[in-house]
This record gives sequence, structure tokens and C-alpha cells, in this order.
Amino acid sequence: MQYDDSIDNSRQYLRLALEMIGKHGLPTDPLNYCIWYEYASGKNKELNTAIDNHLQSNGTFSEEVCRQLFNQYIAGEAETVSTLVREELNKVFAEIIGAIQTTNQHFSQSEKNLGTINESIVSNLSESDLERIVDQIKHEIKSLESSSGSFKEQLEQATLEIDQLKTKLARYRDEALKDPLTRIDNRRGFGKKLKETISKARADGTSLCLIIADIDHFKKVNDTHGHLVGDNVIRMVAATIKESIKGRDLAARLGGEEFAILLPDTPFDGAMKLANDMRLAFERLDLKKKSTGESLGKISLSFGVTNYKKGETAEEFVNRADEALYQSKNTGRNKVTGF
Repeated sequence: MQYDDSIDNSRQYLRLALEMIGKHGLPTDPLNYCIWYEYASGKNKELNTAIDNHLQSNGTFSEEVCRQLFNQYIAGEAETVSTLVREELNKVFAEIIGAIQTTNQHFSQSEKNLGTINESIVSNLSESDLERIVDQIKHEIKSLESSSGSFKEQLEQATLEIDQLKTKLARYRDEALKDPLTRIDNRRGFGKKLKETISKARADGTSLCLIIADIDHFKKVNDTHGHLVGDNVIRMVAATIKESIKGRDLAARLGGEEFAILLPDTPFDGAMKLANDMRLAFERLDLKKKSTGESLGKISLSFGVTNYKKGETAEEFVNRADEALYQSKNTGRNKVTGF
């Protein structure tokens, strides 16, 4: 991340960031500085919207939510991994190196002590001298055994920490591809899977279709009922889409109220039918506020459907689905348009 703010602006953003960190009881670590500095500057509109929605819905932030915000709206995948595991790796290496150094010191000291004992073994030793020497040797042997056992325990602990770190790393990578509100893939996750499915479709010569859907008049829902209700509507839409697909199909939230459904091994007619089935399912829903039972009115979605054409780029593929969605929106909404 690069910033070109003036000194006065950067001071103001930093002051606001520190206020927000303190207000929400968050640790003053670099990740939170970064999130709230960006929020204070107002330059990252998607991040600000996500934070505002979360504040209205929940009011508090956990470490997991902050990490998800950082992953989704600020960091690149490589930067996420570096930022979140570097310190833990350094800690593990420090423990291992410290154990090795400590053990070497023990061995070195014992070697020196045993050398001194050996030099003291001369002729005409008294019985008490021999007993003292034997006790000294036994003491050094125990010291070596203790040092070796401690080193083994430290190595076992370091191995355990590395295994735990690998588990965390896998979780961080997974979270970086998930939308924190709906737990389906986010735009980054969709982009990754899109490239993979296009490569497979090219290699196998199989069909591949894409549906892009958008909630109609969603701003009205937020303006009338608030962001908490709006978030619940988005969750409901994501859950309904996820229940409508199967196998290797992928559902993703591209941002805001827009969703994508990627359909490997699906002909165009099948994709059109699925989109229309989902449209009808949403049309039949009668949503109500849980707290009051107040009706939210009908929720409808518009859909754009297309199939992959051999040789085209991922961007061309997505743009054609976007154009189809635009046609649905522009000709009355609550429609399915296919290109």
C-alpha cells in the first residue's frame, strides 16, 4: 500500500485511526492501524461501506472480522500471508535457535568439566577423592541427559507450533477468498476459480456458463429498513443461490448486492433454466422483519447469462454476462437475459 498524503492529512488520519482503534477496544497492531487509517482517509470506499455496515449490524469488532476486512479490502494474497504469519515464524525460529545455543553451551561446559575431572585422576588418590570424582562424573552425565531431554522437548514444541502455523496459514488463505457476510466466495475467490474453470473447459472442450445476478432496488431496502435488514437480505439471497447449485458449481458475492454463479459442464439452456428457476424462487418469497413481523415487500433479482466462447479472455466472458444483466435491468428488472 502506498500513500501520497500531505503531512497534515496523514497526521489527521492517524489521529482518527487511533481514536477508532481505542473506541472499539482493538489491539494497536499494524493490521488495525492500516484498516482504520484507510477508513479515516475515505479513499477505500468498499472498505468504508463494509465497516459502516458491520458497525450498524453488530457494533463491535473481533480480531477475526478485522483480519477478514484486511484480507478482502486491503491486502493482496501474498501480502496477507506475509503479514499474518511472519512474526509467528520468527518466534518459532528464535525458539529453535535458542534451544540449540543453550544445548551447545551445556555440552561445551560439560566437556570442559569432564576434561578437568579427567586431569584430576592421578595415582595415589584417596578413597574419598575417588568417591568425589565418581559423583562429579555422575553429575555431568545427568546434566547432559537433562540438556538432551530439554532440547528434545523444545524441538517437539517447535514442531507442534509449526503444524499449528500451517493450519492457520490454510485458514488465512481460505478466509482471504471468502465474503465475511455470506461465507461464500468473494470477488477474489471468484476470480481464482474463474481462471481455473476456464483452463479446464479449454483443456477438456466442455461447456462453461456464467450467471451474474443483482438484487433489484436494493438501496431502497437499506434506506427504508436499515443496513441490518439489508445484510440479512444479502445473506438470504446468498443462501438461496447456494442451495440452488450443486457439484462443482460456484456461488460468489462480487460486492454489494451483486452475485455470480459459475457453472462448469453446463449447457447454455441449462444455465438459462437455472437462472429463471432462481428468479421465480425469489419472486415467491414474502420476507418479514423478525423483530416486528413487518413485511419487507417483494424481493426480486435480475439475471444475465452467457456461455464461454473458445479463445476469449476471462474479462470478455464476464463482460458479456454483465451486458446481459444490464439488459435485464434496463428493460424492467426481475428478468433473465441471455447472450
